[in-house]
Amino acid sequence: MRKDIDLNRQQGFTLVELICVIIIIGVLSITLLSRFTLSTAANIQASRDDLIAALFFAQQTAMARSNIQLVVTAGAVSVTESGVPIVVHRQGYPFSFPNGVSATPITFTYDKLGHTTGGTITLTKAGVSASVTVENTGYAH
Repeated sequence: MRKDIDLNRQQGFTLVELICVIIIIGVLSITLLSRFTLSTAANIQASRDDLIAALFFAQQTAMARSNIQLVVTAGAVSVTESGVPIVVHRQGYPFSFPNGVSATPITFTYDKLGHTTGGTITLTKAGVSASVTVENTGYAH
């Protein structure tokens, strides 16, 4: 009968194998952490761009119609005419910010020249923030 196990020899990991595993775990953790940070910043930037587009849409619509408001809540943006949301298409207004992105609530009412009362909207997610400033002329940046 043949013995396949040598009882005098101990089995385990070598130092080289352990170092390789530690390096792989380190690289993976750095990669995942950077992707999480970039995704947060990307969500904030995309939300900021969508908000500026909504402000521009509200301003342009106000010059063609009357009683136009842009309503920003903590998690969504809506463009309304006489209090009724304007639905542009199925992915248009009102729209919600990506998960975790919140905004300072504010309402802008536009006149026929596209002017409104100025204000600032701050978008935040996980400690990352971006601001959108609306001038009295309706210009948003």
